[in-house]
Amino acid sequence: MSILSVINGLSSNYPDAISLALGRPNPDVYNRLELNRYRELFRARLMEQYSFDHEQVIEYLLSYGPSEGLIQHQLSQLLANDENIEASADSILVTNGCQEGFNLVLLHELTSENDCVLIIEPGYFSFSNLVDILGKRGVSVPLDTLQDADGGFDFSKLESYVQDLNDSGFNPKLIYINPSFNNPMSYCLSESARLDLLEVCARTGLKIIEDSTYASFSFSQTAPASIKSLDSQGLVYYVGSFSKTLCPGLRIGYLVLDDDKAGKDGELIHLKSHTTLNTSALTQELVGGFLIEHDHSLQPWLSDIKQEYRLRRDAMLAVLAEELSGSQAHWEIPEGGFFLMIHLPFEFDLEKLEECVKEYEVACMPVKYPSLAASGEKNGIRLAYSYYSPEQIAEGTRRLCKFLKKYL
Repeated sequence: MSILSVINGLSSNYPDAISLALGRPNPDVYNRLELNRYRELFRARLMEQYSFDHEQVIEYLLSYGPSEGLIQHQLSQLLANDENIEASADSILVTNGCQEGFNLVLLHELTSENDCVLIIEPGYFSFSNLVDILGKRGVSVPLDTLQDADGGFDFSKLESYVQDLNDSGFNPKLIYINPSFNNPMSYCLSESARLDLLEVCARTGLKIIEDSTYASFSFSQTAPASIKSLDSQGLVYYVGSFSKTLCPGLRIGYLVLDDDKAGKDGELIHLKSHTTLNTSALTQELVGGFLIEHDHSLQPWLSDIKQEYRLRRDAMLAVLAEELSGSQAHWEIPEGGFFLMIHLPFEFDLEKLEECVKEYEVACMPVKYPSLAASGEKNGIRLAYSYYSPEQIAEGTRRLCKFLKKYL
Protein backbone atom coordinates (compact mmCIF):
# COMPACT_ATOMS: atom_id res chain seq x y z
CA MET A 1 0.00 0.00 0.00
CA SER A 2 1.36 3.43 -0.94
CA ILE A 3 1.95 6.19 1.61
CA LEU A 4 -0.76 8.22 -0.13
CA SER A 5 -3.28 5.43 0.47
CA VAL A 6 -2.26 5.24 4.12
CA ILE A 7 -2.71 8.98 4.63
CA ASN A 8 -6.04 9.01 2.80
CA GLY A 9 -7.22 6.09 4.92
CA LEU A 10 -6.23 7.84 8.16
CA SER A 11 -7.91 11.06 7.03
CA SER A 12 -11.09 9.13 6.28
CA ASN A 13 -11.06 7.38 9.66
CA TYR A 14 -10.24 10.58 11.55
CA PRO A 15 -12.17 13.33 9.74
CA ASP A 16 -11.43 15.93 12.44
CA ALA A 17 -7.70 15.61 11.86
CA ILE A 18 -5.95 18.51 10.14
CA SER A 19 -3.97 17.13 7.21
CA LEU A 20 -0.69 18.92 6.63
CA ALA A 21 0.29 15.97 4.45
CA LEU A 22 -1.09 16.71 1.01
CA GLY A 23 -0.13 19.61 -1.25
CA ARG A 24 -3.58 20.74 -2.33
CA PRO A 25 -4.27 24.29 -3.56
CA ASN A 26 -6.44 26.43 -1.35
CA PRO A 27 -10.04 25.93 -2.58
CA ASP A 28 -10.74 29.66 -2.35
CA VAL A 29 -8.69 29.93 -5.56
CA TYR A 30 -11.31 27.89 -7.43
CA ASN A 31 -14.05 30.35 -6.55
CA ARG A 32 -12.19 33.12 -8.38
CA LEU A 33 -12.22 31.28 -11.68
CA GLU A 34 -14.75 32.67 -14.16
CA LEU A 35 -15.20 29.46 -16.10
CA ASN A 36 -18.13 30.55 -18.24
CA ARG A 37 -16.25 33.67 -19.30
CA TYR A 38 -13.16 31.65 -20.25
CA ARG A 39 -15.32 29.29 -22.29
CA GLU A 40 -16.92 32.18 -24.18
CA LEU A 41 -13.54 33.81 -24.88
CA PHE A 42 -12.01 30.65 -26.28
CA ARG A 43 -15.03 29.89 -28.45
CA ALA A 44 -14.94 33.43 -29.82
CA ARG A 45 -11.26 32.91 -30.66
CA LEU A 46 -12.10 29.71 -32.55
CA MET A 47 -14.79 31.53 -34.52
CA GLU A 48 -12.29 34.24 -35.43
CA GLN A 49 -9.41 31.88 -36.18
CA TYR A 50 -11.29 29.32 -38.27
CA SER A 51 -14.34 31.34 -39.42
CA PHE A 52 -16.54 28.88 -37.54
CA ASP A 53 -20.17 29.49 -36.71
CA HIS A 54 -21.61 28.43 -33.34
CA GLU A 55 -22.56 24.92 -34.45
CA GLN A 56 -19.12 24.30 -35.94
CA VAL A 57 -17.45 25.41 -32.69
CA ILE A 58 -19.58 22.99 -30.67
CA GLU A 59 -18.82 20.14 -33.07
CA TYR A 60 -15.11 20.96 -32.95
CA LEU A 61 -15.03 20.89 -29.15
CA LEU A 62 -17.18 17.80 -28.71
CA SER A 63 -15.36 15.67 -31.28
CA TYR A 64 -12.10 13.76 -30.94
CA GLY A 65 -9.49 16.48 -31.03
CA PRO A 66 -5.90 16.43 -32.25
CA SER A 67 -3.55 14.46 -30.01
CA GLU A 68 -1.18 17.40 -29.68
CA GLY A 69 -3.92 19.63 -28.26
CA LEU A 70 -5.83 22.83 -29.03
CA ILE A 71 -4.14 25.52 -26.92
CA GLN A 72 -0.48 25.34 -27.92
CA HIS A 73 -0.47 28.91 -29.25
CA GLN A 74 -1.73 30.23 -25.91
CA LEU A 75 0.84 28.09 -24.07
CA SER A 76 3.64 29.32 -26.32
CA GLN A 77 2.83 32.92 -25.40
CA LEU A 78 2.55 32.01 -21.70
CA LEU A 79 5.99 30.39 -21.71
CA ALA A 80 7.54 33.40 -23.45
CA ASN A 81 5.93 35.87 -21.03
CA ASP A 82 6.42 34.05 -17.73
CA GLU A 83 9.41 31.72 -18.22
CA ASN A 84 11.43 33.34 -21.00
CA ILE A 85 11.12 30.06 -22.89
CA GLU A 86 10.95 30.41 -26.66
CA ALA A 87 8.85 27.43 -27.72
CA SER A 88 6.88 27.22 -30.93
CA ALA A 89 3.34 25.93 -30.79
CA ASP A 90 4.49 22.83 -32.70
CA SER A 91 6.96 21.99 -29.93
CA ILE A 92 4.26 21.77 -27.23
CA LEU A 93 2.06 18.79 -26.35
CA VAL A 94 -1.01 19.36 -24.20
CA THR A 95 -1.22 16.53 -21.65
CA ASN A 96 -3.58 15.13 -19.05
CA GLY A 97 -1.79 16.76 -16.13
CA CYS A 98 1.97 16.70 -15.67
CA GLN A 99 1.84 12.96 -14.97
CA GLU A 100 1.14 12.17 -18.62
CA GLY A 101 4.09 14.34 -19.63
CA PHE A 102 6.36 12.22 -17.43
CA ASN A 103 4.77 9.07 -18.81
CA LEU A 104 5.42 10.06 -22.43
CA VAL A 105 9.06 10.98 -21.82
CA LEU A 106 9.77 7.74 -19.95
CA LEU A 107 8.16 5.63 -22.68
CA HIS A 108 10.02 7.56 -25.38
CA GLU A 109 13.48 7.52 -23.80
CA LEU A 110 13.67 4.25 -21.83
CA THR A 111 13.26 1.66 -24.56
CA SER A 112 15.87 -0.90 -23.50
CA GLU A 113 15.86 -2.92 -20.28
CA ASN A 114 19.24 -1.39 -19.44
CA ASP A 115 18.05 2.21 -19.86
CA CYS A 116 17.42 4.07 -16.62
CA VAL A 117 16.40 7.40 -15.11
CA LEU A 118 18.21 9.04 -12.20
CA ILE A 119 15.89 10.33 -9.47
CA ILE A 120 17.16 12.74 -6.82
CA GLU A 121 15.64 11.60 -3.53
CA PRO A 122 13.71 12.36 -1.44
CA GLY A 123 11.60 13.40 -4.40
CA TYR A 124 8.10 13.47 -5.82
CA PHE A 125 6.71 10.05 -4.94
CA SER A 126 4.30 9.83 -7.89
CA PHE A 127 7.20 10.07 -10.34
CA SER A 128 9.04 7.18 -8.67
CA ASN A 129 5.81 5.17 -8.57
CA LEU A 130 5.21 5.85 -12.27
CA VAL A 131 8.67 4.57 -13.18
CA ASP A 132 7.91 1.37 -11.28
CA ILE A 133 4.42 0.93 -12.79
CA LEU A 134 5.82 1.30 -16.32
CA GLY A 135 8.39 -1.39 -15.57
CA LYS A 136 11.26 1.03 -16.14
CA ARG A 137 14.46 1.28 -14.13
CA GLY A 138 14.86 4.14 -11.68
CA VAL A 139 18.14 4.79 -9.86
CA SER A 140 18.05 6.73 -6.61
CA VAL A 141 20.54 9.56 -6.15
CA PRO A 142 20.42 10.59 -2.47
CA LEU A 143 20.13 14.35 -2.20
CA ASP A 144 22.82 14.63 0.47
CA THR A 145 25.42 13.10 -1.89
CA LEU A 146 24.98 16.10 -4.19
CA GLN A 147 25.12 18.76 -1.48
CA ASP A 148 28.00 20.38 0.36
CA ALA A 149 28.06 21.29 4.04
CA ASP A 150 26.27 24.58 3.37
CA GLY A 151 23.45 22.94 1.40
CA GLY A 152 24.79 24.02 -1.99
CA PHE A 153 24.72 21.64 -4.95
CA ASP A 154 27.67 19.98 -6.64
CA PHE A 155 26.24 18.27 -9.70
CA SER A 156 29.67 17.14 -10.87
CA LYS A 157 29.14 14.23 -8.47
CA LEU A 158 26.54 12.90 -10.91
CA GLU A 159 29.36 11.93 -13.24
CA SER A 160 30.48 9.15 -10.91
CA TYR A 161 26.91 7.79 -10.78
CA VAL A 162 26.78 7.72 -14.58
CA GLN A 163 30.19 6.09 -14.84
CA ASP A 164 29.37 3.42 -12.26
CA LEU A 165 26.11 2.61 -14.04
CA ASN A 166 27.87 2.41 -17.39
CA ASP A 167 30.50 0.10 -15.88
CA SER A 168 27.67 -2.12 -14.61
CA GLY A 169 26.09 -2.39 -18.05
CA PHE A 170 23.33 0.18 -17.58
CA ASN A 171 22.54 3.18 -19.71
CA PRO A 172 21.47 6.27 -17.74
CA LYS A 173 19.50 8.46 -20.14
CA LEU A 174 17.44 10.82 -17.98
CA ILE A 175 17.51 12.69 -14.71
CA TYR A 176 14.31 13.91 -13.07
CA ILE A 177 14.37 17.09 -11.00
CA ASN A 178 11.82 19.42 -9.45
CA PRO A 179 14.20 22.41 -9.14
CA SER A 180 11.92 25.22 -7.97
CA PHE A 181 10.48 24.92 -4.44
CA ASN A 182 11.00 21.21 -4.52
CA ASN A 183 8.45 18.66 -3.44
CA PRO A 184 9.13 17.50 -0.72
CA MET A 185 12.39 19.22 0.26
CA SER A 186 11.38 22.83 -0.62
CA TYR A 187 14.83 23.81 -1.97
CA CYS A 188 15.14 26.09 -4.99
CA LEU A 189 18.22 25.68 -7.19
CA SER A 190 20.22 28.82 -7.88
CA GLU A 191 20.73 29.82 -11.48
CA SER A 192 24.41 28.86 -11.25
CA ALA A 193 23.44 25.37 -10.01
CA ARG A 194 21.04 25.02 -12.95
CA LEU A 195 23.82 25.95 -15.37
CA ASP A 196 26.15 23.46 -13.67
CA LEU A 197 23.53 20.72 -14.05
CA LEU A 198 23.21 21.50 -17.76
CA GLU A 199 26.99 21.29 -18.19
CA VAL A 200 27.19 17.94 -16.43
CA CYS A 201 24.31 16.56 -18.49
CA ALA A 202 25.96 17.75 -21.70
CA ARG A 203 29.13 15.87 -20.72
CA THR A 204 27.36 12.68 -19.64
CA GLY A 205 24.61 12.51 -22.25
CA LEU A 206 21.80 12.80 -19.70
CA LYS A 207 18.58 14.57 -20.61
CA ILE A 208 16.64 16.44 -17.96
CA ILE A 209 12.98 16.11 -17.04
CA GLU A 210 12.27 19.51 -15.48
CA ASP A 211 9.14 19.44 -13.31
CA SER A 212 7.95 23.04 -13.07
CA THR A 213 4.82 22.41 -10.95
CA TYR A 214 5.72 24.95 -8.23
CA ALA A 215 7.90 27.34 -10.25
CA SER A 216 5.22 30.05 -10.37
CA PHE A 217 4.97 30.28 -6.57
CA SER A 218 8.02 32.35 -5.65
CA PHE A 219 7.40 34.63 -2.66
CA SER A 220 10.06 37.09 -3.80
CA GLN A 221 9.99 39.43 -6.77
CA THR A 222 12.53 37.40 -8.68
CA ALA A 223 13.03 33.66 -9.15
CA PRO A 224 15.81 31.72 -10.89
CA ALA A 225 15.38 31.10 -14.59
CA SER A 226 13.97 27.73 -15.57
CA ILE A 227 16.53 25.15 -16.67
CA LYS A 228 14.72 24.98 -20.02
CA SER A 229 15.25 28.71 -20.65
CA LEU A 230 19.00 28.25 -20.04
CA ASP A 231 19.29 25.18 -22.29
CA SER A 232 20.96 25.79 -25.65
CA GLN A 233 21.59 22.12 -26.49
CA GLY A 234 18.14 20.54 -26.43
CA LEU A 235 18.68 18.65 -23.17
CA VAL A 236 15.48 19.55 -21.31
CA TYR A 237 11.97 18.15 -21.35
CA TYR A 238 9.94 20.87 -19.62
CA VAL A 239 6.77 19.64 -17.91
CA GLY A 240 4.14 22.08 -16.63
CA SER A 241 0.70 21.89 -15.03
CA PHE A 242 -2.28 24.06 -14.15
CA SER A 243 -3.29 21.87 -11.20
CA LYS A 244 -1.72 24.21 -8.63
CA THR A 245 -2.04 27.55 -10.41
CA LEU A 246 -5.72 27.09 -11.38
CA CYS A 247 -7.29 23.84 -10.13
CA PRO A 248 -6.54 20.10 -10.20
CA GLY A 249 -9.91 19.19 -11.73
CA LEU A 250 -8.89 20.62 -15.09
CA ARG A 251 -6.26 17.90 -15.57
CA ILE A 252 -4.35 20.07 -18.03
CA GLY A 253 -0.59 19.99 -18.29
CA TYR A 254 1.93 20.41 -21.06
CA LEU A 255 5.21 19.02 -22.31
CA VAL A 256 7.68 21.30 -24.10
CA LEU A 257 10.02 19.63 -26.57
CA ASP A 258 12.63 20.92 -28.95
CA ASP A 259 11.33 21.55 -32.45
CA ASP A 260 13.30 18.62 -33.86
CA LYS A 261 11.49 16.25 -31.45
CA ALA A 262 8.05 17.62 -32.21
CA GLY A 263 5.81 17.91 -35.25
CA LYS A 264 2.75 15.91 -36.15
CA ASP A 265 4.81 12.83 -37.02
CA GLY A 266 6.85 12.92 -33.82
CA GLU A 267 7.29 9.84 -31.67
CA LEU A 268 5.83 11.47 -28.57
CA ILE A 269 2.63 12.40 -30.38
CA HIS A 270 2.49 8.83 -31.67
CA LEU A 271 2.77 7.56 -28.09
CA LYS A 272 0.05 9.90 -26.87
CA SER A 273 -2.30 9.04 -29.74
CA HIS A 274 -2.03 5.36 -28.80
CA THR A 275 -2.28 5.76 -25.02
CA THR A 276 -4.67 8.55 -24.02
CA LEU A 277 -5.56 9.58 -27.60
CA ASN A 278 -6.10 13.24 -26.70
CA THR A 279 -6.75 15.71 -23.89
CA SER A 280 -10.29 16.92 -23.24
CA ALA A 281 -11.18 19.91 -25.41
CA LEU A 282 -13.77 20.94 -22.82
CA THR A 283 -11.09 21.59 -20.21
CA GLN A 284 -8.55 22.91 -22.70
CA GLU A 285 -11.00 25.65 -23.68
CA LEU A 286 -11.19 26.79 -20.05
CA VAL A 287 -7.41 27.10 -19.80
CA GLY A 288 -7.17 28.69 -23.24
CA GLY A 289 -9.85 31.23 -22.34
CA PHE A 290 -8.15 31.97 -19.02
CA LEU A 291 -4.88 32.71 -20.83
CA ILE A 292 -6.64 34.97 -23.33
CA GLU A 293 -8.37 36.82 -20.48
CA HIS A 294 -5.09 37.31 -18.58
CA ASP A 295 -2.88 38.30 -21.54
CA HIS A 296 -1.09 34.95 -21.52
CA SER A 297 0.50 35.35 -18.10
CA LEU A 298 -0.17 33.72 -14.74
CA GLN A 299 1.66 36.31 -12.68
CA PRO A 300 -1.10 38.94 -12.24
CA TRP A 301 -3.52 36.17 -11.32
CA LEU A 302 -1.08 34.63 -8.84
CA SER A 303 0.11 37.86 -7.21
CA ASP A 304 -2.48 37.93 -4.40
CA ILE A 305 -2.64 34.12 -4.18
CA LYS A 306 1.11 33.92 -3.51
CA GLN A 307 0.81 36.45 -0.72
CA GLU A 308 -1.94 34.37 0.85
CA TYR A 309 0.26 31.27 0.70
CA ARG A 310 3.08 33.29 2.24
CA LEU A 311 0.80 34.19 5.17
CA ARG A 312 0.04 30.49 5.62
CA ARG A 313 3.74 29.65 5.55
CA ASP A 314 4.43 32.38 8.10
CA ALA A 315 1.70 31.02 10.39
CA MET A 316 3.42 27.64 10.32
CA LEU A 317 6.87 29.11 10.90
CA ALA A 318 5.67 31.18 13.87
CA VAL A 319 4.36 28.11 15.68
CA LEU A 320 7.48 26.07 14.89
CA ALA A 321 9.68 28.85 16.28
CA GLU A 322 7.52 29.12 19.39
CA GLU A 323 7.29 25.39 20.07
CA LEU A 324 10.50 23.82 18.75
CA SER A 325 13.24 26.46 18.92
CA GLY A 326 16.23 25.05 20.75
CA SER A 327 15.23 21.44 20.04
CA GLN A 328 17.02 19.00 17.75
CA ALA A 329 14.41 19.57 15.05
CA HIS A 330 15.48 21.97 12.32
CA TRP A 331 14.02 23.38 9.13
CA GLU A 332 14.76 25.88 6.38
CA ILE A 333 12.44 28.73 5.42
CA PRO A 334 10.90 27.95 2.02
CA GLU A 335 10.95 30.92 -0.35
CA GLY A 336 7.99 29.65 -2.33
CA GLY A 337 5.93 26.61 -3.17
CA PHE A 338 3.59 24.65 -0.91
CA PHE A 339 5.89 22.77 1.48
CA LEU A 340 8.18 23.00 4.49
CA MET A 341 10.57 20.20 5.44
CA ILE A 342 11.43 19.37 9.07
CA HIS A 343 14.50 17.27 9.85
CA LEU A 344 14.20 15.22 13.03
CA PRO A 345 16.67 13.29 15.20
CA PHE A 346 14.45 10.18 15.14
CA GLU A 347 12.89 8.05 12.44
CA PHE A 348 9.35 9.05 11.57
CA ASP A 349 7.68 5.83 10.43
CA LEU A 350 4.11 4.70 9.79
CA GLU A 351 3.63 3.77 13.43
CA LYS A 352 4.42 7.32 14.48
CA LEU A 353 2.22 8.72 11.73
CA GLU A 354 -0.71 6.66 12.94
CA GLU A 355 -0.12 7.71 16.54
CA CYS A 356 0.10 11.35 15.46
CA VAL A 357 -3.22 11.21 13.63
CA LYS A 358 -5.09 9.14 16.24
CA GLU A 359 -3.93 10.95 19.36
CA TYR A 360 -3.17 14.47 18.11
CA GLU A 361 -5.49 14.76 15.11
CA VAL A 362 -2.92 16.00 12.64
CA ALA A 363 -1.26 14.31 9.65
CA CYS A 364 2.05 14.95 7.89
CA MET A 365 4.05 13.23 5.13
CA PRO A 366 7.03 11.07 6.20
CA VAL A 367 9.51 11.44 3.36
CA LYS A 368 11.16 8.04 3.77
CA TYR A 369 8.40 6.08 2.06
CA PRO A 370 8.34 7.52 -1.44
CA SER A 371 12.05 6.76 -1.82
CA LEU A 372 13.36 4.02 -4.12
CA ALA A 373 16.42 3.58 -1.92
CA ALA A 374 16.53 1.60 1.30
CA SER A 375 18.81 4.24 2.81
CA GLY A 376 18.61 8.01 2.75
CA GLU A 377 16.33 10.47 4.53
CA LYS A 378 14.39 8.56 7.21
CA ASN A 379 13.77 11.25 9.76
CA GLY A 380 12.18 14.00 7.73
CA ILE A 381 8.55 15.05 7.50
CA ARG A 382 6.98 17.29 4.88
CA LEU A 383 4.35 19.81 5.92
CA ALA A 384 2.01 21.48 3.43
CA TYR A 385 0.78 24.99 4.20
CA SER A 386 -1.25 25.53 1.03
CA TYR A 387 -4.75 24.27 1.84
CA TYR A 388 -6.00 25.58 5.18
CA SER A 389 -6.49 29.09 6.57
CA PRO A 390 -3.60 30.59 8.58
CA GLU A 391 -5.55 29.88 11.79
CA GLN A 392 -6.01 26.22 10.89
CA ILE A 393 -2.39 25.96 9.79
CA ALA A 394 -1.29 27.32 13.16
CA GLU A 395 -3.55 24.91 15.05
CA GLY A 396 -2.40 21.91 13.00
CA THR A 397 1.25 22.85 13.46
CA ARG A 398 0.74 23.27 17.21
CA ARG A 399 -0.80 19.80 17.45
CA LEU A 400 2.11 18.35 15.49
CA CYS A 401 4.66 20.04 17.74
CA LYS A 402 3.01 18.54 20.82
CA PHE A 403 3.45 15.12 19.27
CA LEU A 404 7.05 15.74 18.22
CA LYS A 405 8.01 16.90 21.71
CA LYS A 406 7.33 13.38 22.99
CA TYR A 407 10.35 12.20 21.02
CA LEU A 408 12.64 15.23 21.00
